[in-house]
Formats: sequence, structure tokens, C-alpha cells
Amino acid sequence: MAVLGTLCYLALVSLVSVTSVEAECPHDNGTLTRWSDPTTWPTNKLPEASATVSITGHVLLDVSPPALFGIVVEAGAILVWSPEGDFHVSTNYIHVKGAFHIGSETCPFEENARITLTGTRKEYSMPNFGQKFIGVDAGGTLEIHGKKKLAWTKLTKSLPRLQAGNGLLYTHLDFPNSRQRKGLGMIVFNTDGSHYKTAVFTTTGPNQADVLAGIQYLLKWLPSIPAGKVILLAVQHTLVSDTQVDDLASVYDAIETAAGISSGQGQIRKVGMYDAFAMAFIKGDPSSTVETLTPVEYHYQKAEASLKVNDLIMVAESCTNTGSRISHAIDFRVVKETSAFHVLEVVDDVTSWKEGDTILLTSTDFSLDKSEIATVVSCGDCAATQVKVALLPRYMHYGDIDFNVDMRGEVALLSRNILIEGAMDSFCPKENENCDTYKYDTFGGHVKVIKGFKDVHIEGVELYHMGKQTDLGHYPLHFHMCYDVDGAEYPNPPYLRENSIHSSFARCVTVHGTHGLTVMDNVGYESLGHCYFLEDGGERRTVLDGNLGASTRKATLISSDSRPTTFWITNPNTILRNNVAAGSEDIGYWFIYPDTPTGPSADKGFMQYQEARYTAITECSNNGAHSNKFTGFFIDFQIHPTTGDIWITSNRYSPKVDPLDPKSADKPAIIDRLTSYKNRNNVWARGGYLVFRRTSLADATRGITFARGTYQQQFLEKSVILGQTNNLGDPMRARGIDGSFVSFDRSLPYQWNFNEPMQGFNFYDGPVFVSSTFFNGFISNQYRKAGAIGFLRNNKFFSSASSAAKDLHFGFQDGELTGNRVYDGNSSIPGFDDLDGDIEAVFRDADGSVTTVPGSSVVRSDQFLTTSDCSFRPNWNLAICPFKYMKMQVVPRSAGDLNSVPFVSRDDIPDSPRKIDGTKVVHFSLITGGQFSYSLHWPDVVPAEFLVRAWGLEKDYPVRVGLCLPLDATFSLKSYYPKRALTLDSWTEVNSVHEIDQDTEGGKYYHNKATGMLYVMLRSLEAVEDGDTATCVGDKCVSLLVYVTGGDRNDGDCSARDTPTPPSQVTHAPKAVADGSLSFDTSYSGPETDWGAGGQIPFSSRMPQNGGYSGWTEWSACKVPACAGSVMVRFRTRTCDQPIPRNGGAPCQGPSSEEMDCTTK
Repeated sequence: MAVLGTLCYLALVSLVSVTSVEAECPHDNGTLTRWSDPTTWPTNKLPEASATVSITGHVLLDVSPPALFGIVVEAGAILVWSPEGDFHVSTNYIHVKGAFHIGSETCPFEENARITLTGTRKEYSMPNFGQKFIGVDAGGTLEIHGKKKLAWTKLTKSLPRLQAGNGLLYTHLDFPNSRQRKGLGMIVFNTDGSHYKTAVFTTTGPNQADVLAGIQYLLKWLPSIPAGKVILLAVQHTLVSDTQVDDLASVYDAIETAAGISSGQGQIRKVGMYDAFAMAFIKGDPSSTVETLTPVEYHYQKAEASLKVNDLIMVAESCTNTGSRISHAIDFRVVKETSAFHVLEVVDDVTSWKEGDTILLTSTDFSLDKSEIATVVSCGDCAATQVKVALLPRYMHYGDIDFNVDMRGEVALLSRNILIEGAMDSFCPKENENCDTYKYDTFGGHVKVIKGFKDVHIEGVELYHMGKQTDLGHYPLHFHMCYDVDGAEYPNPPYLRENSIHSSFARCVTVHGTHGLTVMDNVGYESLGHCYFLEDGGERRTVLDGNLGASTRKATLISSDSRPTTFWITNPNTILRNNVAAGSEDIGYWFIYPDTPTGPSADKGFMQYQEARYTAITECSNNGAHSNKFTGFFIDFQIHPTTGDIWITSNRYSPKVDPLDPKSADKPAIIDRLTSYKNRNNVWARGGYLVFRRTSLADATRGITFARGTYQQQFLEKSVILGQTNNLGDPMRARGIDGSFVSFDRSLPYQWNFNEPMQGFNFYDGPVFVSSTFFNGFISNQYRKAGAIGFLRNNKFFSSASSAAKDLHFGFQDGELTGNRVYDGNSSIPGFDDLDGDIEAVFRDADGSVTTVPGSSVVRSDQFLTTSDCSFRPNWNLAICPFKYMKMQVVPRSAGDLNSVPFVSRDDIPDSPRKIDGTKVVHFSLITGGQFSYSLHWPDVVPAEFLVRAWGLEKDYPVRVGLCLPLDATFSLKSYYPKRALTLDSWTEVNSVHEIDQDTEGGKYYHNKATGMLYVMLRSLEAVEDGDTATCVGDKCVSLLVYVTGGDRNDGDCSARDTPTPPSQVTHAPKAVADGSLSFDTSYSGPETDWGAGGQIPFSSRMPQNGGYSGWTEWSACKVPACAGSVMVRFRTRTCDQPIPRNGGAPCQGPSSEEMDCTTK
């Protein structure tokens, strides 16, 4: 016996009949009677077309029945799909009250099964399920188990786009001067690939003269092409319209004549509005003609027709879009035949992917529209981690890990041997009642499971054209109000795993009022609305593990679908691990909670009021986000309690040890090993105790921004943030704010503004902290500024002066040409401004790893914030100051005075006051330590009551402040810390500012009646210890309430009558001093090994699974293969799917095929 040669194996493989050696196959049930046997049925007749079939016994579906109205599997009954053929069931619905089996966990279904769900909206409606469904009722069992195939993996080598130099000989993307014309584009090539002739013909549109001219031009142009030329044509925008006036019969006749098609038989005659159509033929050779028609079935369509001419492939491509004229593209390409096939290098063993399978390559660029579909072709010499595909790659797909940032593109399996599909019209039926929004049919099928089901396990299934944009509650895979499904009642808890959901009209997977469901290793591609969807916010213990979602589109089913999110997480009690959000028209992951569950879950007691607000995320680890239009990973806002809409308000997320006790100890919500790249913004996270650990971020205008939601702090640690990387994407022509266009050799985050700055870590709100993090790739250029660290731009709001950086490493020497550790601009620089939050921004460098000065602060280089002790860093546009700063917030509290805004001057430079807008919050950054003092004045009116709060003070770092009051003012003061002094009698009045400067305990004031100035010392008695991160140490904040009980409150500007007195004491807090061992020339070759997320797969949370062979097939019939001489041979094969190798496991050992000489017994 010998191992069969590869070529012989490929030649004979179709002869082999695979037989399962697994036990417990449902079709082996001896009680089953055959569907094809008339005696199975009460009438002794097989079910006829349009019948509603009631299954009351145990039935084996061993035939493709005629199209049925419905199938009901009654309670106690069993319907089992036979593996004896490739059967197809077309029906309006399958209602499962008993059990419906296609394969089992231990006996996967190996043949092809197809279920087509049919029907038009409002024809009928079944309780709990509606129309066009597979519905699992109480007591029902649904077991569907397709072939064991790897769901998705990642590239290990980049796939370049086709271009000159690697096989592309010609491309003609669109017709730049005719892009808006509706009709046909045609191009003619010589057989050697050289261009011969091009034209565009208008066939429809509002200008009748243009249409007539286009038709007449085509009728003359096409016959003029000599025989032997290659003609490619494609529909641009649309061939016809719903207001079509001109008859295109003559056009169809001319094309059929040129292509050698019998009159009236061309597919082009069937092209409707927005249908995509492509055609290719050699004039004079009818056998060469290829037509491809793709009817409108989604928001975009693509048709491709190609010819092999000598060693060339010539391709016509039509792409149409029902919603955007910009997206209508036609292209004609000529490529070398050898460049039409590519061997993809991937992480995992993909021997389970077979010839003819359809796979997805996700975008690895900023645009989600750069995903591509390929077809697997045979490959006799591919290794286990290689797959050969037919593809003319229009885009580059990246395949590397840069500095622990995994930017390897995903490769996913879309086709499965079990297909559940919705039958769609080629237009939008009026019954859908949404045709003004959708020009195509969005009334797809759906699979729904309701409370009380017995067992549901769905794996290895392809779901196509599922979900309904017409009605709520109809999704491709939907568990509806099932309550707990992971308790004793379900010893084998339900799961959805390794399914492919694509071209969905409403979501991918919906978990609604169901707790403990496992959703694992699924692929969702091209869905309208949120893809993986937790509906009401009461869904607990959902496990989302290893799922891929790509191309998530805007929809209208609910208002939040206008901001489509691939993973919509409404409950923190969720396990989210190993997933990838690979492209959305808005956001990759969105954590957004209601105060109480909404919808049908509102009164079920799933979550207590505000329980979600105080619940730490159960697990969020090893997730990836890329190619999302706006944000990769987003935590913010709330779900409105009555409307269910996105409520643009702070989430106030404040996780606690006991979520039902807001006063219990803080508990961190840990986001571990997040990878986010090629999003416009990689991470935005608002809340309290958030810890982002081992995060990898790259290629974004903003790497990560923390926003304050509560008093808790936020942390980034052991992470990697890259600006521009080796993942260049594709060249791009982009626009600047001045309207000019520039061509770039790489893609940009925002095509319509190449001046958009690039920032890594943004300080905002706070306090927030970044530590043990590696930065690289932040070089400014002539078009935009860049900085590894910066501040949130265009900021009107408060931010903490206690935010800090520590132990940061940079992969570049700091300098204008090599990269900026920090950068911040002003209103003269595109993308920046001088709003209140901008000018008051500050952060501390705890150890000097940023500034070379431990304990220093980085501030704007203006007179109010800096002194002669500061040093200006030109390439940062910022100053390094050896001080600690605090934030003084001033809050008018008396009715009628709420809009009064003060200004502040530093007493040593009184002629350079800080004036702010104050429309959002009134705050000023002040130098602490006692060396400088400040005076506050009211240019409009002195509030009858106002609060002065000091954020970020610590022991030995006080600030003296003078407050202007009316000359004839009477007033009172109240303070709780550092001295409890609730009335003016509890305060100690002193006679000079010098005595205030000597106040070490608080509780003293000096009122200069000649000027109206009231002086106090803002002082904390709490020393900062290692690990202290709160704005106020020990949560003891200095605050002062001032009550102006008398006097002319319009007299609040004392600057003209007061001569400020700077502090006179000699001893001040020490200033920061440069560390001679630190240098701006210091750079690191890369991050520490445990910084950043690193490779996402293999999944570290799963054990490697070594491959195992199935049993051998039966020996084939004897045959003389062309590659084996005259010897009669037979052979047998086995498949590496028991189990398939996963997660870095070893491939199957030994041969997958054997041959035997037929003379051997």
C-alpha cells in the first residue's frame, strides 16, 4: 500500500464516497420512516406543493419536497435530515415543537443541506414567530451541526494589491470624466492585452437628449469593433430607472449580435434598476461570451465577468449601490493569469477548507469597504497553514505584528455545507413599507428560540439573507426571553458556534432576555444594524468568545442602528474575549448600559436599578478592533430609560465590589490585551475605575482618550501605542482644510482632512495615568502634527492637573525630524484651538521618562502658566516646568449669577491675567508650592454665593488666593477642610497677607477693606504616598464657600485698585530638578516583552487542539488515472477533522490518502 500522489488524488477525489464512522448519528435512528415513502403520511400521498406539513411521528427527510407553505414538527415528533443526498427544502416556515435534527455534536452532517425561507410580508403571521422563520417553541429541540471547519484565522504574510509590477497590466477604474453618467461603460482590448478603444453610453437619466444620443452612439460604436477584439462592458450606476422612457431593445439587440447570443436570450435584458451587470466576449467567438447579473439584494451589488485570453485574464466589474452615487464603480482590468491565484499564509491549519469554499479577507486599512471575497482552489503543494485562492486583490491585506500590535488581517470562511437562506425579491415590495429607505427587499428569514425550549445547538451553518429590516424581533439567530439557559435545566447549555452570517438585513446574533448563552467562533459579515446584539441590558453571563464581525452597516430598525456597532454590549456581566470587530460604519465595541433593563425585560428583575452602573465588566480580554469608521472601542453614554435610544449623557460608570451597594469598595473594570488599529479613534473610555492593561494601539488620529465619569481614576499600563506603522494601507488622494488635494503613498484616517493631527495618549478629564508604555511613529510632517502624548483637542471642559505619566519608553529620539514625545498646538495650527480646556491643560511627569525632569509638569507655553524656571521645547510647542499644578474651580451658585465668569491674574505678573470663556466650567491651572499667589476678579457681577474648589493639592504645596469682593461687602465663609469652619465666627481674621502666607493649618482670612480683596490659603494636610491617585488625597478636597451678603455686587474687579503682593516667605516647596541620566536622545528598540497585547491568535485562553483523522472512506472503484500509467488502482481518503487542529495544535500525522493496486486483495 502506498500514499497516493497529490495529482492523482486530486484527479480521483470525486470518486470517493465518504461514510461516517461516528456513532450517535440521528439518521441512524431505527424508528425513522422516510419522507419519500407515501405510507409515512396519513393520506398515503407525499406532501404536495404549498402544503402545510405536520410531522407527528419520526420522519427522515430523504428527498427535496416541492415548495411548501410550512412545516410543523409537533410535540413528541422528530424530523431528521438524511445524509443520503444534497436535499433542499423551500418553505415559509419550520415550526419546531418537537425535535429537528441535521447532524449531531458527535456526528456532524457531511452532505449539503439547504433551507430556503420564503414569503411576502403580511401574507400570514404565526404567534411568537411571525413569518419566514425557523422557530423553536417551548419543548422544542433544534440540533444543526455542519461539517467541522475552521471558522477564521489570520494572515502571517501580507497580500499585496494587484498593481503594475506584480501582474496588473491594465486598470481603468471608473471613467473620471463620466462618473455620474448612468448606463454602460465599454472597453476593447487586443488579445495581447493592449488597449484599443473605450466609451461610455448614457442609457437612462433626466436628460432625454443625452439618453437618445447615448443609444445612437452605442449602435454605431459597437458594430465598428473588428472581429477578434475582446470587449468588456459593465453597468455604471444603473442601466435603467423607474422612470425609464426610452426602449433599450435596440441596445440589447446590438449587444447580443456582437456577443453571438441568440436574439432575446441575453441576460442583459433582465437587468433592472441598480442591478449590477458585467459582460465579456471576443467578438466573433460566441463560445467566449460570459454574462454576470447580480440583482439588487443588498445595499450594494457586484458583478464580475472574466475571460482567459492566452496567458491573460481580462475582467469587467460592475459595482452598484442603492444609496450612494459615489460608490458606483466600474473597472476593467487585465492581469497575468499567474497573478489571479494566490497562496495565503495563515496562522492555523486550514486543511478543512476545500476547493469551492468562499472566504473573506477583512480590511486591514481604515476603510471597512476594503474587505474582499475569494474562492478556494485546489493546491497540491500547500502546507497545512496555506490556502490557495482565486482573487484579484484590489487592496493590500496586512499580515504582520509590529511592536506587539497584531495587525494581521482575518481570513474567514463564509460558505458552509448547511445553508439557511431567505428568498428575496429583486426589488423592494410595497408590503415592506420601507422602500423609501431601502431600494431592495429587506424581508429576510430568521431563526428564533423562545422560553422553555428543550435543546438548541447550532454550529457550522451558513445564514444568508436573514433578518428583517421591516419589523422588530426578527434576526438571523435570536434567543428571545429565554431567561437562564446555563443552569441545571440545561445540562448541555445551548450555543451558537462556528456559523457564518452574511448579507444580513438585521444583525447577526441577538441575545434578548436570555442569560448564560455561549456565542462562539461565529463570523458575521455585512449586517444592517448592530451585529452581535445584547438587546435590553438585562442579559447576564453572555459569553462572546472568538467571534468575528465585519462590515457592520447603518440601519433604521431602532434609532441606535444609525450608529452601527459590531459588538453592542448593554450589560457589564458579559464575557467578551478573543473577538474581532473588523469594520463598522461607526464603532467596533460599545459598552452602554441602561439604569434598568428596557423593553420586555423591564419588569423581570434581571438587574436592579443602577446595578449595571456599579458592576465591573466580567471579562474583556484579547479583543481586536480595526477598520471602524469612527471608534474601535467605546465606553460612554447611557441607554434612555423610556425610549431605549442612545442617551448622550455621562455613563457615571463606577464599578464596585458589591454592585448593589454604591458605598462598597471600588473594583476595577479591567480591559486586558485590547488591540485597536486603523480606526479614526482607537479608544474612547468614559467611566470610573477602568484599567486598560497590555493594550496595543496603532494608526489613528487619537490612540486612546479617557473621559471622567465618576470620582474614580483610569489607567493605561504595560501597553504599546504606535502612530504611523509599516501597515501602509493603500495609496490615497486626500483633501486638506484649504480644499487642496494631495496624493499620499499610504492611507490616512480621514480622507477629507489630511491636516488632522495624530496623537497617541490624550490627557483629558482625569486624573488619568499612563505608565510602562512604549510609543513609536509620531513624526510631524508638512501636512499634520503628531505627538505620542497630547491633550484632548478643542476642549471646553475641566481636566485634572494630577494626571501623570511614568516609565514611558519611546522608539525614537525626540526631535522635529525624528518624532515628538509630546505635542500640543494652538488655534493657529490645524486641528487645535484655544478653548478653556486647551489652554489650561497640564500633566505631570512622575519619573522624568518624558521630560528628563522627574516631578515636572508639561503645560502650554504662555505667561500665566510658565516662569523663568520653565524650559520651552520647540518641537512640542509646550513648556516643561519644575512645578506641581492644581486646578482651581470656581462655581457661582446663586440664582441669576450662574453665568458670571471671573478672571485670574498671577500676582507677580498682574498685567497678564487669564481670561476664559467659562461656558462649560470655570477652572484655572495654578502653580502650587507657595512661591506664587493669585488674585481672582469678577468683571461683571460678584455672585451672591460661589464655591472655590481646589483639585490636586497635597501637603506642603499650598496656594494663596485673593478674591475680589465689593468694597462695601459683607460676607461669610464656610469650609469643611482642612479646618471645619462653617461660619465666619469659626474663622480667624488676620491683618496681612504675610500672615496668610504663614497659615499652615487653614481657617484664616485677611480682608483688605481698602481694596476689597479677601485672601485665603488653599492648603491640604494630606501627603501623597505611593499609589495615591485620587484628585484629592484621601478624598479630602479643599473647598471654600463664599457668601456675599451685602454691598454692590457689580463692583467685583479690584485689579485697578489693588497692588498684588507676591508671597514673601523664603521657604517654598522644592522645584523639580533634571535627572542627568535621562536624555531626549534616549530611544528603545521596542517594547518590553509583556507590554502590549501581542498576537491575538492562537488564543491564550484556550488549550491547543491537535488534529485527528476521521476514519477511512470506503475504497474507491478501480480506475486507471491519467497520472498513474496503465495500472488499475483504487484509493481511500480520510479527513483531518476529528478534531480539526485548532489554536496552535499540531496537524494530523500520517497520510490523508492511500492507494492500492487493484490486483492486491
